[in-house]
Amino acid sequence: MLSVAAIACGCGGSNGGPSTTGSGGASGGQVGSGGLGSGGGAAQGGGGSAGTGTAGGAGSSAIGTGGLVGSGGASGRGGGTGGVATGGATGGSGSGGAAGTGPGGSHGTGTGGSGAAGSGSSEVAFGSDRVIVTGVRATTTPAATSSINLHNGGATSVQVTGLTIAGTAQLTLGPSGTAVTATSAPVAGAALFQIVGPPSFPATLAPGMDLPVTVQLLTTAANLPAAPTNKDTGCTLLTANLTATLSSGSAQAVVYGLVLIQANYEATLGQILIALGYKLDVGQAQNNWNPNTSMMAVNLPGVEAGTDEVAAPHFVKAGSGNVSMTLVARFSPPGVLPYGWYPSTSATTLNTVGTMSMTTDAQTSDKARMIAPPLAAGSATTFDPGSGAFGLWVFSDQKTEKYNEGGNVINGDYDYSQDALNAPANVHRFKSYPLKDASGASLAQKYLVAVEEAGNGDYQDYVFVLGNVSPAP
Repeated sequence: MLSVAAIACGCGGSNGGPSTTGSGGASGGQVGSGGLGSGGGAAQGGGGSAGTGTAGGAGSSAIGTGGLVGSGGASGRGGGTGGVATGGATGGSGSGGAAGTGPGGSHGTGTGGSGAAGSGSSEVAFGSDRVIVTGVRATTTPAATSSINLHNGGATSVQVTGLTIAGTAQLTLGPSGTAVTATSAPVAGAALFQIVGPPSFPATLAPGMDLPVTVQLLTTAANLPAAPTNKDTGCTLLTANLTATLSSGSAQAVVYGLVLIQANYEATLGQILIALGYKLDVGQAQNNWNPNTSMMAVNLPGVEAGTDEVAAPHFVKAGSGNVSMTLVARFSPPGVLPYGWYPSTSATTLNTVGTMSMTTDAQTSDKARMIAPPLAAGSATTFDPGSGAFGLWVFSDQKTEKYNEGGNVINGDYDYSQDALNAPANVHRFKSYPLKDASGASLAQKYLVAVEEAGNGDYQDYVFVLGNVSPAP
């Protein structure tokens, strides 16, 4: 973290440890203090045993100066150890004590310690650990972009000296759905992203302020990897690293790009989860966005054994406070579509939490096929269902077809977490998974809910993350 500048006290003699006594005179003399560390940890002074430095705030490191080793006597002990910088720049090295000049013993030669490297400025960070861009291959207008904020949460201004995208090779899916690096003509993901309209550097980021950073996915680049030969295997998934270089330290985020084959071809649920940073076994939809080849909703699977799915027609609050409901992905036909919850005792009481919006955009099917789709004004991300069990619903427009992209009247307009309410009757349209992070560690009281509005079984038409919930008993 960037911390307030502190004094690194590298005391010798009484605090740093006594100097050895010479055989011909007085003991080794006074050891100088380390200097102030206005940047990373300041170094200790020379002479005497090690004190402990404390990391300073942002800025350059001052160099501690060793004091005089006493006249006469044996040489003093070596210089103290440089302070360890817990956030910021590397501490400077303290200089050794000056040689004693009196008669009797040998001259002192204390050696200054060096500061350890700081770990960077964690008070200046991106608003998320990732930025995700969705685009359609060969689509030129508008550009496929997504933005992320660099935020200064510290108490002092920071200089941003650069923004770069670099790093990893193309990310693809292996036969088992695991992420692997492409082996034939791998393309560096970094070459397919660029930062749009970066500021002039250095740029001052005041306390509490944000610097918006817009990343573009180059969907028409000559070095874009070839499209998947089987459209059912999803999109081309790319990754790279975004770094903001600061006057002290740096901040990082991962960049993901989903390049769809064409506007109405989609990513698989497995690819979406990789981009979101979740590791789940979601069964048939892992690597296939058309696993139900009959396209008939009555043939959709129920709860899939051997996967991470659990039966959850209803949920209950897991603790005090509200339930959170976040729309993290949408790959469906376009439309302004509401969603929300209903009490298990009254399935006709449909409470709206949010509404998916619709804006003209050829890269995302008018904001309908993308990760982190926008919501209409007035949408919420939390609700309080009380102590009772509740179900979830989404309006899909399959029956009404108001937005005219080929719905199916037999599927109805509403999808429910309770199978008996769905059309056709008892079709399993909501799949629920205890949420795990990218390392496979469980995230307490969080569930991923994946919804199938039609009949192809991709279960990524609408993807939500619920917080503060447990499946109802």
